[in-house]
Amino acid sequence: MKSSELARMAGVSVRTLRHYHAVGLLPEPPRGENGYRDYEPAHLLRLLRIRQAASLGFSLEQIGPMLQDLDAERAEDDDHRSDSDRLLDGLDRQLREQIAQLERQRELIVRIRACQGDPDYPARAVRALKSIEDFERTSREQGFLLCALADNDRTAMGVAAHLFSEEELAEIERIFHAIPARGLTEEYLHVSRLMDSLPARASPNEHEAAIEAGLAFLEKIGDCFDARNWLRPDKDYEFLLESMASAHYNDAQIAASDELLMRFTQRMAERAKCDDAQFRSSTGAVREAPGPPSHVEPDSGPSRRTDGPS
Repeated sequence: MKSSELARMAGVSVRTLRHYHAVGLLPEPPRGENGYRDYEPAHLLRLLRIRQAASLGFSLEQIGPMLQDLDAERAEDDDHRSDSDRLLDGLDRQLREQIAQLERQRELIVRIRACQGDPDYPARAVRALKSIEDFERTSREQGFLLCALADNDRTAMGVAAHLFSEEELAEIERIFHAIPARGLTEEYLHVSRLMDSLPARASPNEHEAAIEAGLAFLEKIGDCFDARNWLRPDKDYEFLLESMASAHYNDAQIAASDELLMRFTQRMAERAKCDDAQFRSSTGAVREAPGPPSHVEPDSGPSRRTDGPS
């Protein structure tokens, strides 16, 4: 048989035939006087067995050794059912895992569609991103044009959308819902202006005024924050977000932002301590404490989050 005839009978392409030769899955036949490959019926059977195994889901890397083992067992007239069952069990397990993964992917697609999200962002981030978009839109409608996020802010939010946990994203969503809902948009803008306009050689009074204004604002949305997100050690990507947040700050602005976050983190720690005391008094149990807050360690400095005024 010629290559084209063999390929047609086996239901594959001549290109596939050549690939099987190249990877050693199908033995090369002898060539006729005309230089063309001359296939035997045994080549057709081998090719049909390869196609059958591939249709079940075995990879080409698995098929070669599998056929070799089966041929050896048949040649020795052994009962090869146990080995066949082992191979099929392994394939079945692999396919079940693939099906489960596909089902998870389909569930994600349903969640993204339900939230009207985009496919290049995780489903868990859709609501947080939408809350930021809604905040920008309502702020513009109210005339607070400066509330629009800068490109650097958008990049930071995009990174956070991919890497933040569901709990951290839920915190961002609560914050950006609360600011307009509680009529705090103008105060948010005022605090942002104070921080952004601090001169490099700000006086102590200017420095303290910006910090106190920021603290007063954060206290009004303090119930939106989860202490567990603030009192744990920083993650690697949070250091990146911190550097992005301070990239265009002068020294006075960085110092004020650091001090603001330091004081607010301390208040969060006090609140967590009070909550824990109340929990113990009501249940007699002890809550699992968060890790040491890296935000207040002398050698690391406070963390500049992406969800507060800057």
